[in-house]
Amino acid sequence: MVNRNWITTAVVALMLAAPSVEVSAQGPGGGRGGKPSFDRLLEAFDTDQDDALSEKEVPERVWKRLSQADADGNGAVTRAEFDGYRPGDQP
Repeated sequence: MVNRNWITTAVVALMLAAPSVEVSAQGPGGGRGGKPSFDRLLEAFDTDQDDALSEKEVPERVWKRLSQADADGNGAVTRAEFDGYRPGDQP
């Protein structure tokens, strides 16, 4: 099995590190400068296949940004939390 995770990790980390902008009228996956689609993140990192992402599943740099969407503070980000998160919502 070929390990493509390092490429995916690098791409996702770069996407999450870019300045956050609202994505409008773009297809699945977001667009240039927008946040990556939750499906792509799940495909890359959801090792336990629970349709949520936790700190143990994603690289530290990715979790630093992704954890901001953890609305209920349970240590995992669900699709609903990811889709509902807007930068600046947190105090």
